[in-house]
Amino acid sequence: MPAPTRAALLVAAVDPGSELDEILAATGWFRGVATGRDVFDPAVGAGLVTVDATSVGFRHPLVRSAVLQSETMTRRRAANGAVAAVLADEPYRRTWHRAQAIVGPDDQIADELDANSTLALSRGAVMSAIRDLERSAQLTTSSARRGHRLLVAAQYAFALGRVDVVDGLLRSASGTDLTDLDRARLEWLREIFDETPGDTARVLELCNIARAATRATDRDLALNLLLGAALRCWWAETSGAARAAVVAVANEIDDAADDPMVLASLAVAEPILQSARVADRLARAHLDDSDDGDHLRLLGMAAHAIGDEPHASDLLDSAEKSLRGQGRLGLLSHVLSMLVQVRVELGDWDRAAAAAHEGRRLAIETGQPIWGIGTMVCAARVTALRGDWEGALRLAAEADLDASRRGLNDLLACVQLARGTASLTAGRPADAYVALRRLFDPVDPSFHHRERFAGIVPFADAAVLSGHRDEARCVVADLERVALATPSPILHVHLLYARAVVAEGDEACARFRAAQRADLARWPWIRAQIELAHGSLLRRQGRAVEARIPLLSANATFERLGAVSWAARARDQLRMANEVHNDWDGTPGS
Repeated sequence: MPAPTRAALLVAAVDPGSELDEILAATGWFRGVATGRDVFDPAVGAGLVTVDATSVGFRHPLVRSAVLQSETMTRRRAANGAVAAVLADEPYRRTWHRAQAIVGPDDQIADELDANSTLALSRGAVMSAIRDLERSAQLTTSSARRGHRLLVAAQYAFALGRVDVVDGLLRSASGTDLTDLDRARLEWLREIFDETPGDTARVLELCNIARAATRATDRDLALNLLLGAALRCWWAETSGAARAAVVAVANEIDDAADDPMVLASLAVAEPILQSARVADRLARAHLDDSDDGDHLRLLGMAAHAIGDEPHASDLLDSAEKSLRGQGRLGLLSHVLSMLVQVRVELGDWDRAAAAAHEGRRLAIETGQPIWGIGTMVCAARVTALRGDWEGALRLAAEADLDASRRGLNDLLACVQLARGTASLTAGRPADAYVALRRLFDPVDPSFHHRERFAGIVPFADAAVLSGHRDEARCVVADLERVALATPSPILHVHLLYARAVVAEGDEACARFRAAQRADLARWPWIRAQIELAHGSLLRRQGRAVEARIPLLSANATFERLGAVSWAARARDQLRMANEVHNDWDGTPGS
């Protein structure tokens, strides 16, 4: 290309915009002579660019890259300086091009780029904010300020799921003279990607760092550290002292617990003892106009932690839409993992399977192995409920290896739940009982204070069918005492079923009738199981006409959900009820 055309192509390549007048003005500045649109004619003839009355466009992004790579760094800097010179009315873009045009540190431009990052975030341009901060750090003379800017950029990169970018930024930041506060920030960012939940000592350490951040008036950092400590309490069965420490720090930061992150920390660390307080705050939250995906995620996490699955479903569905629209893949993987469990409980199995597939992929891509294992084991339960018990057992075995290696009690509980569900699907209640009994044994590695609530219904089934009714009654009695301390919906709904199934005779009938009077509109899976068990009891008592109503309703729900094995059982019970009804001669008791 002729020299003027090469100059025009270079200016167009460094300018992310495509406005013809702007590019021609910058080319004139670059060359020191006024330039007309005919400067592009040779490039148009060669098929490199297209030019119309208002814009210039490269035929392919690789053409732009080739232009840049064919030029020296000196000319590229000069081209950026030329673009900056003609952007007098656009300070955001002018600062960016000025930053690309200089060699060596410049604190003034570094500060302007830092301010640019805030503007970029307000427009949802997170990658632009990250680039602003990274270049700002390169131009900053103070090592401590350079490290701070790199860490803030890493925080934004994590939200986007760019673990590759996060790693590079953390490595660069760790080589700077970080302040105590930024060392705490580095601790938090490393905590996100830690593959092991740690123990009580690590939880207490994070709580102390959070307190230090609070004293330094960095509330956001303190809350991030606090949630990290709370999640360690959830993933592993830490001590009561560790959970109490999280609650104490949460109260110091916000004694009203109105902040979504405080609420999530309380719920995740102490899902039973803090459940009433969390439920009260969730009921007061005004969410109609909320479009903050992270706030919705945290509130959904709090609702799920205390077992309010209907509320969690609404919050997490909204969070999913918001985070997906913003491209915040690191946080989206958390939401999808929680949605798998929530949707399983509420009978939305097709969407649970979809969330499991995407959530596991995103967790792997964003470098969050614990969330990936969690999603996989939840997928195992979905697989079992839909009839593929062998596939479910394979997934559970794979998850078991990773969860055991990392000491993740939460996920070990989910593994046993998936195995128990798979065994019930396969018609092996004795095997199901062995797997599910572990959920309720405090000395077993699979015991988890909150996750056991989701296992009550299948455990009651497995226990009764395998001849362990008395053992099931003891477990139910223990959970009845827990229910006095928490309004957890998942616990109370599961107990509706369990207390009826482990009862006998008239007491069982009375409990089934009470269960069916409960509002289970958002819990179709549990409601259908109650109807199946009640109808089966009525049939065994010779009350075939009464049995048909709940059995028909249960069968319809099971068919809709895709619960193949349970639908088959409902049809078997209906067939036997119909046979008894058809043989009845009107004699009482016949």
